[in-house]
Amino acid sequence: MSTWDLSQFYPSLEAWEKDLEQLPIKIEALASFQGKLKNFNDFKAFYQTEEETNHLLYRLYGYIHLASDLNLKDSVKSSKNQQMMLLFAKLNQKTSFVAPELIELGEEKVMSFVDSDEFLKPYRFEMQKLFMQQKHVLDQNQEKLLSNFGATRGIPSNLYQALAIIDRQDEKIVLSNGKEVTVSQSNYRSLIPEVPTAEDRMKVFQAAFKRYKDNKAAFAATYNLVLQNASANYKSRNYESALDQALFKNNIPTSVFHNLKDVAYENTAPIKRYIAIRKKHLGLEKYHTYDRFLKLVKDDTKYSYETARTLFFEAIKHMDPEFVSRQHDALKDGFVDAYPQDGKRTGAYSSGFYGFHPYILLNHDDTLDAVFTLAHEAGHSAHTLFSNENQPMPLADYTIFVAEIASTFNEHILLDYLIQKAESKTQKIELLEKAIDGIMATFYRQTLFATYEYEANLLVEKGLPITDQSLSKIMIDLYKHYYDLNITEENGKELVWAYIPHLYYTPFYVYQYATSYSASLKIYADVKQNVTGAMDKFKGLLKSGGSDFPVNQAAKAGADLTNKETFMAVIHRFNSLIDQLESALEE
Repeated sequence: MSTWDLSQFYPSLEAWEKDLEQLPIKIEALASFQGKLKNFNDFKAFYQTEEETNHLLYRLYGYIHLASDLNLKDSVKSSKNQQMMLLFAKLNQKTSFVAPELIELGEEKVMSFVDSDEFLKPYRFEMQKLFMQQKHVLDQNQEKLLSNFGATRGIPSNLYQALAIIDRQDEKIVLSNGKEVTVSQSNYRSLIPEVPTAEDRMKVFQAAFKRYKDNKAAFAATYNLVLQNASANYKSRNYESALDQALFKNNIPTSVFHNLKDVAYENTAPIKRYIAIRKKHLGLEKYHTYDRFLKLVKDDTKYSYETARTLFFEAIKHMDPEFVSRQHDALKDGFVDAYPQDGKRTGAYSSGFYGFHPYILLNHDDTLDAVFTLAHEAGHSAHTLFSNENQPMPLADYTIFVAEIASTFNEHILLDYLIQKAESKTQKIELLEKAIDGIMATFYRQTLFATYEYEANLLVEKGLPITDQSLSKIMIDLYKHYYDLNITEENGKELVWAYIPHLYYTPFYVYQYATSYSASLKIYADVKQNVTGAMDKFKGLLKSGGSDFPVNQAAKAGADLTNKETFMAVIHRFNSLIDQLESALEE
């Protein structure tokens, strides 16, 4: 069954609504502890009540968030999802007293409470992080004031969702052969290689980006809200910058971000070499960014969801039995919604909640890319399963920073398996192209977007206007440097900043794809070469959840992200793969 079964949460919306009535009561119960945390019994009781509340929250939010994403045009479920967001804001407002009270109580006293009780011991790391951030926690009145703005922080993502998905009308175009096709966000990338001419490819691309061009001012204003929210928050909390604020809570040195950004920026020559190879082999007079979807070899193989799942399971069957078992659990029937449908959220994700089996959303289009997406998301869900089984609630939630290590590790396994299975020159070329494109997309492209994000925040810091022109200029300059392409010739590509939902939903997220990819490549190489203890170290990362700072977790698993050489290893592999591709094409 390739659809979700949400019954582990609730059998119906009516049952959900009934349980929702308990949440405001729980929130008020937590608020009643204000001024009492200096007493040990009340301190413990607060965290017991918080765990009960969180379990209810996970059940409530898990159900409505997933049900809404299946059909964003369902106004009833969308409004209920917004209702949950308001209750989250209320919860944050009502519990804004906690951090200031604990800081006033002092680290020594708080740690004595935590260390004296078995239930509280898992909170030690949370308290450690709190006191590490002490200079960024304000007094109770200031925290309460900031919490009043909690509901407004979700407005940019809601606006983006309305503009990009809910109010979107898919475009219909007529190809040069007279065929009419409907272009959507979920199908345009697979349409481009199938249309007859270069002019048709341009038509498909422009139809996909028409929404962003027609509403460029609205998208810019929405992104300005994201930037201004970040600016107001980092200044209010005494951080040096939006980047510093995003990295500080997980103790990630800003040097990790800058090393990644600089290594990618300084090593773009292989990208241009690869584009030149593609342009020559494909016989293109002019190369455009969307020509990346053209394949160097023709392969009409379609991979259904069931076929993709079987291939992935075949790829991992020789590995550690515990690892294999969790991957199978991740893709169990009822926990994957595989195919696109009207109103369904675009893209793919794994969504996990402590105490519940995680869910995977796909928009499977039967391509080879879709096979890798399945393996990727299975990695996330398996990570969640490992973490939830081995960590208590306070320590189970791992960071985004390490999340992508688990998912891209799966992609490395699948790629090696498929290359080994290759029975012809065509298959070998296809898979080498896939491996190279993976580095292009995950390492270079995501770092480009991270650099854009960094530079957009600098505009705010300098007091410069945020307009569609200023945002587009950053992208135009970056694409010229990275790819030596003038994206203004593509009539809409300069608005790619409006196309990337992570920029609106989760600022300073995308760089972590590249750091995680670099780390997982190093860890996978150790596992593949049977380095003693490598697999156990990797499973240790998966099982560790959020029990340590992410850079430490990666280092313990075998990847030092404070060292530029970890990132340079990706560059070396990229060059090696291009060499192999060039040889295969000339055979």
